[in-house]
Amino acid sequence: MLKQLDQIIESAQNNNHRQLLVLAGNEVWGQQLAEQMFSHIEASIPLWIGERETQHTSVRAKQVFGWLGRELDLIVFNAYSGFDVDAFGAVSGSLKAGGILILLTPELSRWPDYKDPEHSRLCVHPHKEIPASSYYLKRLASLVEGSTAVTRITESDPESFIMASYKAISETAVTDVEAPYRTHEQQQAVDALVRVAKGHRRRPLVLTADRGRGKSAALGIAAAQLLQNGLQRIFVTAPSMAAVEVMFRHADALLPSAETSAGRIEWQGGFVQFIAPDELAQSVSQIECDLMLVDEAAAIPVSILTALLKSCSRIAFASTIHGYEGTGRGFAVKFKKVLDQVAPKWRGMHINQPVRWSANDPLEAFVFQALLLNAEPDSVSQSKEVNRPDYEFEKLNRNELADNENLLKQVFGLLVLAHYKTRPFDLRHLLDGPNIEVFVMKLEGVVVATALLAKEGGIEDELQEAVWLGKRRVKGHLLPQSLSNHAGFPEAVGFEGYRVIRIAVHPDLQGQGIGQLFLDKLTVYAQQQQLDFMGSSFGASEELVRFWSLCGYQSVRAGLVREASSGGYSLMVIKPLSPAFEKLLPEILERFTENLLLQLPDHLQSMETALARNILCSCQIPPMTLSTRDKLDLESFVHSDRLYESCQLAIRKLLLISFLEQEAADDHRDLLVAKVLQNQSWQQLASSFGLTGRKQVVARLKSDTGQLLAALS
Repeated sequence: MLKQLDQIIESAQNNNHRQLLVLAGNEVWGQQLAEQMFSHIEASIPLWIGERETQHTSVRAKQVFGWLGRELDLIVFNAYSGFDVDAFGAVSGSLKAGGILILLTPELSRWPDYKDPEHSRLCVHPHKEIPASSYYLKRLASLVEGSTAVTRITESDPESFIMASYKAISETAVTDVEAPYRTHEQQQAVDALVRVAKGHRRRPLVLTADRGRGKSAALGIAAAQLLQNGLQRIFVTAPSMAAVEVMFRHADALLPSAETSAGRIEWQGGFVQFIAPDELAQSVSQIECDLMLVDEAAAIPVSILTALLKSCSRIAFASTIHGYEGTGRGFAVKFKKVLDQVAPKWRGMHINQPVRWSANDPLEAFVFQALLLNAEPDSVSQSKEVNRPDYEFEKLNRNELADNENLLKQVFGLLVLAHYKTRPFDLRHLLDGPNIEVFVMKLEGVVVATALLAKEGGIEDELQEAVWLGKRRVKGHLLPQSLSNHAGFPEAVGFEGYRVIRIAVHPDLQGQGIGQLFLDKLTVYAQQQQLDFMGSSFGASEELVRFWSLCGYQSVRAGLVREASSGGYSLMVIKPLSPAFEKLLPEILERFTENLLLQLPDHLQSMETALARNILCSCQIPPMTLSTRDKLDLESFVHSDRLYESCQLAIRKLLLISFLEQEAADDHRDLLVAKVLQNQSWQQLASSFGLTGRKQVVARLKSDTGQLLAALS
């Protein structure tokens, strides 16, 4: 057996490739064989993931993220401890050329029925039992068995050593470039990043690559060179500090005697500083920088990227297109439209050549296929007018979905494009989640829209009080538990409904009302199932709030803090389906509006004003009228020198009535919302609305108040 292993190693090293070796059989057999190989292979940095019977070191799957950025020679991944798909995808990118990844699995025919510990992440109340069979593992076992990129040994027939066969190439990742560069493309990327800081303003760069192409290293090298050339203030943002560890390490290596701390490098008066997206969302207009670098931009909402693009005259965005952190395909599609509008002279660059291995790498090919990192929807015809009866609505059977690779790619490809952060685990959740249902709309046989729905609620009466008081939280059931504990309606957990986890429309057909049509069809289906509600929870944006409101959904809860990874506030929306829930909804809406008005000047003071205005437009504002005194206050504020503070009560009433009546243009309300409802300071208002100071802000408030008053008279 070790002779065959030497053949694998020799093949990998000769082609500057990495190999995946699957040992399929009993766990004891697999561990023993893997230990022999572990001892036989000369590896400077080996890693064993999962259970290990010997006393040697091993790590749990969730710990592998601390190993990212290292270049590993040998990895053993024990799938008996649970096939953590995110960990598998992440650590595969840390294996360097000539390295071997050994995967221990049950015999492939039995793997789908194995009680994988990872299933516990999928189970929701009241599902306590691990599913008898996994559609995800069934598909994965089939891919392993049919892949020419995988070498495998089976315990029941150990002599049938199946060697991977693939097109070997002579190209290597190591080229004749000088350090610190690894490839010519990486050097070109660094040059382009330096030009962003030193060349013409408003010429942003968008740098994309798949994993292992040296993208983050290029950011670090460029940052170091720019500090050495006199640049003083370089800010870096990413979904997490861990995401920029590689960048900071490369920058530090090129800056002798630099002072380094968590998320910051100081060198001869200049610095590179990490700043989280949620902090940026609140202070982007106040940050003074010579260069803003955004790494893993695909995992940051477009709304934040847009604010950065408008505020920073020198900025570069970098993103992994196909990676475990989240796909960059949706980012590429959505953000390109923003770039064309805001910074038409932007430049795009893609790094193709891998740094740590050669092209046509068999491990990369298998990981892409198994995790569907490169899934894309099929193309659609736009040559004819589309009639609504042409759309076919269908609930998918997940067994069929696991067997139909083309259909699965279409569905997952749409989800990848629609959501800013889609992880490999989302595919497993789609196929194996016990409360998940998958729906599609097709046009001429092509999937043009898809939705993932989770069935929630119907929680037993004996848990109602414990959930309401926060003493108990059952797994899953986000909407009914939030309505109970956060909104104060304990009876909400007894209602049953669908939560729309994801909904996606083909990018070539967006803007034609297909999303609304799809939701209408989903609503009809839910009513046929005699459910009480449909709802969703998402990172709020103006566009999404308008979409869900247009579809008849009403806001019932807003998150009070920005999410650290997205920098945005969450919002829950509901649509009643049953008479019983429809009877409860007005009280839910009334309390939500009261709470929103209470929180806007407090926890939600930094919420984007246009977003707050959009949410208010969908709220149930209580009926109110202007008294004679109110009208006198308003007229005197608009036309004389009366203080804002003296007339504030009347101005607030007028503003709320404008939402109640849905009158007046939005641009006449935003400043009023920011001051009257969010209680932002005069300095904040001047900065946000491009005014010189309090005097101009007051003048604008007078003008906008006059416009609202005229619209209501």
